[in-house]
Amino acid sequence: MDFNNLFPKDLYHSYVIESNIDDIAYLLRVFLEERGEVNRNSPDVMLSIFDSFAIQDSHDIKEWYQNKPTDGRKKICIIGAKFINREAEQSLLKIIEEPTPSSHFFIIVPDASLLLDTILSRTHLVRINGGDNNSEDDKIAFLFINSTQSTRIEKVAEIIKEFKDNENSGGLRHEATSLINGLERIIYKKWKGDVDNENLKFILNELKNCRDFLSVPGASVKMILEHIALVV
Repeated sequence: MDFNNLFPKDLYHSYVIESNIDDIAYLLRVFLEERGEVNRNSPDVMLSIFDSFAIQDSHDIKEWYQNKPTDGRKKICIIGAKFINREAEQSLLKIIEEPTPSSHFFIIVPDASLLLDTILSRTHLVRINGGDNNSEDDKIAFLFINSTQSTRIEKVAEIIKEFKDNENSGGLRHEATSLINGLERIIYKKWKGDVDNENLKFILNELKNCRDFLSVPGASVKMILEHIALVV
């Protein structure tokens, strides 16, 4: 992988990278060190991987960001997260909106489309192979939507159990969001062929609302998915 083509010597202030988190985060740090952007093992590099990125994590980054570089050069922040809740995104946005010439942010997520538009508009988007696979998500959504309600409820229980009933798991919220996105693509295609269908409009609106609720801290993923299982 040629990072030089993706990240020119004259770096942007902030990047959003859509890719597998674990693979890219550490490779990116090594690349930036080897290119001389920062010293090896420098305290001016923050690399943090989160299952679920919360408001306190954003506050910690802001505190680190406000300190000047120890060697007077650059500060590099590499964040990898399966899921970022809305409060944390809004706090992170405030940091991105106030750039300094010596700081650079790299936000690595599996699906960049889930981020706030205001974050995407202020960052440079890089897609690297290994990000979300819409075709696979669509297959799962197709099976879900063509199952009986009872089978869908059972599938929801399986998803929750897979993450050991931890509703705060970023992986769980990411998987739930991927399912909603797949369902939305399927329903949207149906609606395009029948734009006056009020039921399809209702389902699309419910899917949007449910995706928004997933970003609310404390929202029950189980209840959201069970609602979807009954609606679609």
